[in-house]
Amino acid sequence: FKNFYIKCYQGGVWILSCVIGTVFKNFAIISGDMRLSKDSGETVSDTYSKVFKVNQNVLVGFTGSGNAVDVLNKKGIFDKDDCPSAEDYLEFLWLLLGNRVVNEPNHCNILVLGKSKLNYGFGGNFHMSDDDVQNQLHLTDHRNVWAPILTPPDVDYEYYQDLVSSNVQYIIAEQINSPVFSRGLAIKKIKEIHREIILEISKKDKSVNSNIEQHVIKWWISLIKLLN
Repeated sequence: FKNFYIKCYQGGVWILSCVIGTVFKNFAIISGDMRLSKDSGETVSDTYSKVFKVNQNVLVGFTGSGNAVDVLNKKGIFDKDDCPSAEDYLEFLWLLLGNRVVNEPNHCNILVLGKSKLNYGFGGNFHMSDDDVQNQLHLTDHRNVWAPILTPPDVDYEYYQDLVSSNVQYIIAEQINSPVFSRGLAIKKIKEIHREIILEISKKDKSVNSNIEQHVIKWWISLIKLLN
């Protein structure tokens, strides 16, 4: 799978810096610190959400400019029961932001994870300046997992992307090779990996804090699908 990354833009007033996601065939996790900063480095808030559970099928996270998050949150865009899949929500956000519901330059990166239309895992990412949404993954193979990370620009992205990917892949492989696949144990371990990496980054970059918000969604698929 292609791991992609767009550095957080630091030209706006509000800056959101660190989000990690994981999506597997039948669950998704998203984690983020809760610091909101000015581009000057001044902290605005240490309890500002940048990751959201939209409904039982969709998770979303933002880095870069926080202005879009503020506008969308006030419009109730992070609480939508009428988006039945992560694919639908990604398309909805893409069209919404393309129609300038946030009517100013907002250099924001959006990560959407969750259940696909076919009841598998789905992940997608776009930047508000992109012409189209090219980064979309459908996780239909039981061995495949996607674990993207969005980091502050002064942090070694390649190192942390490799770190989160290798750790998450190891956890999934460990469960696949065990007599019984424990989704609950995999989720617990992956959440801890997310937390540890964000905490490590918070010690290196002041735009990230140690106050971590995490959301999980799970869905059931048939045993035949799970093993194929």
